[in-house]
Amino acid sequence: MARQREDCLGLAESRGWTVTAEFIDNDLSAYSGKNRPGFTELLSGIEAREFDAVVVYHQDRLTRRPSEFEDFIDKCQRFGVKQFATVSGETDIGQGDGILVARIMAAVAANQSDASARRIRRKNDENAAAGRPHKTGQRAYGYELDRMTVVESEAAVIREAARRFLAGESLVSVVAWLQAEGIRTATGMNEWRTPTLRNLLKSPRIAGLREHRGEVVGDALWPAIITRQEHEQITARLAESAKTNRRSPRRYLLSGKVFCGACGNKMFSSPDGGRRRYGCRKGPDFGGCAKIFINAEPLEEFIVRAVLARLSSPATIDAIRNAQQPDGTGKTLSDELAGLQHKQAELMEMWTDGVITKRELIPARDKIESRIESTRRQLARLDAGTGLSQFLGDTDTVAAAWDAPDMTLQRQAAVVGAIISRVVVHPSKRVGPRVDLNRIEPEWIV
Repeated sequence: MARQREDCLGLAESRGWTVTAEFIDNDLSAYSGKNRPGFTELLSGIEAREFDAVVVYHQDRLTRRPSEFEDFIDKCQRFGVKQFATVSGETDIGQGDGILVARIMAAVAANQSDASARRIRRKNDENAAAGRPHKTGQRAYGYELDRMTVVESEAAVIREAARRFLAGESLVSVVAWLQAEGIRTATGMNEWRTPTLRNLLKSPRIAGLREHRGEVVGDALWPAIITRQEHEQITARLAESAKTNRRSPRRYLLSGKVFCGACGNKMFSSPDGGRRRYGCRKGPDFGGCAKIFINAEPLEEFIVRAVLARLSSPATIDAIRNAQQPDGTGKTLSDELAGLQHKQAELMEMWTDGVITKRELIPARDKIESRIESTRRQLARLDAGTGLSQFLGDTDTVAAAWDAPDMTLQRQAAVVGAIISRVVVHPSKRVGPRVDLNRIEPEWIV
């Protein structure tokens, strides 16, 4: 760039021209179509009649897009710019033949860029199909610059961050842990932020999957840091959070899990003075019957006891361990999801190629998307050895894990949510201040 600038200044000096302004667009392609501030300022200067000649290193340094060149020519003709000089030659844009030559050169430059772009896209497609990485010159966290070799110290951080997130911690909580530990991003200079962590955890790359143009196209050649099942669970949880915009439970352990046994509506926090309560609430924002209310403390205590008892039962332990096995439920669901996503891609390709009509596409697409969403929800409810693994054992082991110092309320809520789909509170048959526990009906996932 410096050499090109010196050559342009030298050319202007040899012509006896005074340079009144310089316009530079560093690291911006003249073909990309992106906004180039220098080019825009050049056109504004021509309109303001600030100069009567333009010097560039080569015509394709000005633009490689015929439409932009036509805009440049139009403004030059309208506002008195007659000379268009390049280091490689001069073009008289004040007469027809000169403009014709310039237009031909612009078209040739555009065609060369098109051909180059096609070659690059074809090479990128081949690399993606073969599972090879896309080289960018920047190191991805967890891998060396070659994007193939795992950096074990960073891989351990990724696995721990994934474990914490799947165990129920929020992204903010995991970022706070990263910052407290002094762990930096791939550059070694920046602290972690929530968007950075979100992008890392949802990236197919760390699961050993090759992504191309926003879609997973197959297995990658580089080693995976987390399992595909963990990747699907993470993306499912992130998608669910984005869809519901729901915050993690704070004061109420069973937020979003309690339902009215009279009308079936979800029950919400409904404090009564200083007491925490769950209640079926009326109104346009709730739509309940307002007939069922229950104090939070005895309800949560009952559910916790039931959950801990359930977790220490042999049947539940077997179910959780089965989900962790390579041939278990989680693997089956992950394979099913991959198959559905492949069918979805094939369906869109058939529509693009004109094999099926839009009328045929829509119902088939909706059916596949429904099955994908259902499979993702099932995966999100499974534990991949991150949240429930510490609870596998006898009653004392389970109780100790529940009362551990790092078991925050949101992590406890995640454990409950992993084995209970919802809690139905029926009308009470008992009159008096004591809570009728017989009205509480948990519905179990595991």
